[in-house]
Amino acid sequence: MGEASAEVGAWAALSRLSSPYFDLVLGVAAGVLSAASLLSTDVAAVDPRLAPTNALSVGATVIAGLSLAWRRTRPTASFAVFMMGCLVVTVTDHYIGLLSVLLLLSLYSLVVHGSRLQGVLGLLSGVVVFNALALLDVPDLQTSDLLLACALLVGVWALGDAIRSRRAQQAKRLQVAEQEATAARERAKRAVMEERLRIARELHDVVAHSMSLIAVQAGVGGHVVRTDVEAAERALEIIAETSRKALTQTRSMLGLLRDQDSDPAAPPMQTIGDLGHLVADVHDAGVEAVITIDGVARPLDPQVELTAYRVVQESLTNMLKHSSATSAEIRVTYAEDGVDIEVDDPGRGPRMRSAPDHPSSGHGLVGLRERTRLLGGAFAYGPADSGGFRVSVHLPSGPVVVPETSP
Repeated sequence: MGEASAEVGAWAALSRLSSPYFDLVLGVAAGVLSAASLLSTDVAAVDPRLAPTNALSVGATVIAGLSLAWRRTRPTASFAVFMMGCLVVTVTDHYIGLLSVLLLLSLYSLVVHGSRLQGVLGLLSGVVVFNALALLDVPDLQTSDLLLACALLVGVWALGDAIRSRRAQQAKRLQVAEQEATAARERAKRAVMEERLRIARELHDVVAHSMSLIAVQAGVGGHVVRTDVEAAERALEIIAETSRKALTQTRSMLGLLRDQDSDPAAPPMQTIGDLGHLVADVHDAGVEAVITIDGVARPLDPQVELTAYRVVQESLTNMLKHSSATSAEIRVTYAEDGVDIEVDDPGRGPRMRSAPDHPSSGHGLVGLRERTRLLGGAFAYGPADSGGFRVSVHLPSGPVVVPETSP
């Protein structure tokens, strides 16, 4: 199949390259052969009324034949020149010879390579000219010749019109196929970009949160390493545990970039139920976070659960990085159409910073906005009335896939 396609492609390329030269050769050959036919024919034997061959008839015949050289590039002009050459030969009572046959090729070229209107006008002009010549009683044009000529013109026109229509349909199908291929490439490119953004968001959330905890504990350990050995050891243990968790989650997400089946031992995505572990982590960093759940808790779509978890995680991470608050309020409200998440940072407190504050890149909040938008939710953040910072998110319920239970 591949070899056949390559051969077809090579043949098509060769045809495109040789097409201009082919028509040129065809035009020259038509002019030479038409002139040779005119010069070699005993015109008196064909019809005694025919005039002897002269320079005018030979010149008009050669020009008419040469006009076929641009039958595809300028089909209308080629047909007009050809018809004029034939008229000059015929009305001067000279032998038309091979031009009567080449006229069919000229009309065919006009119908195939021109517009439908041009083809119809070419057919009508040919029929009118033949009938006018018959009325003028030019030599070598009997009634049977007229009927045969008109029938051949109509037949050639019908054949050319059918081929032109088929080529137009093929060109349209090819255009549609190219548009579909372009759209498919765009969809694939967009899917790759969306997947890269999704993985980038996951990596940011995991790495930023873990690094913030590690930075806080490293600062605590460095501060008390000489005065409170047990506290320093506790800080190192938290750093080690946080590093292991971050490494496990990072490996799990990087596995998505490889063409491998999902690891059955990979940890599942975090849910709202995992917020307790998140609160415990920031408690070790000096932030007392309180979770309040309103409404009847129920399972939500995994992506909704994960996004809710990431909202709280990013909010607490920003507190560790940019706020001196020692407490936070987390409210989870289950509504009929989804779940609302609010994280309030009072923005004040004596908590010691582990490292100088630095401007935020904004990637975390941008990532949360993207997550929320993809789920059809609403995302807002800004200063709170308490002087701190508030993050508020509404997420729709989304479809819930209930796992099958064995009887």
